[in-house]
Amino acid sequence: MESQENRSKKLGTTAPKSKDTTSHINPKSKTEPMTQVQADSVLTRQQLPNVWFRIGGSLVLLVLLLFFAALYYGIINL
Repeated sequence: MESQENRSKKLGTTAPKSKDTTSHINPKSKTEPMTQVQADSVLTRQQLPNVWFRIGGSLVLLVLLLFFAALYYGIINL
């Protein structure tokens, strides 16, 4: 197979080789240091509830919502 360098030489174009490709997204001159309040308010994965508890709780809420909607629209008659 033909290497990338051979193909770029034939086409006459080469991509600029820059080490810092994100400088235009977040320029260093405008960044501010993080305050202690901001650092304390960051939630980590260890601080969140167990993933199965979150999924189970969401499913229970969804089932309850659907149950009350079915009662409201008369799909379930009690």
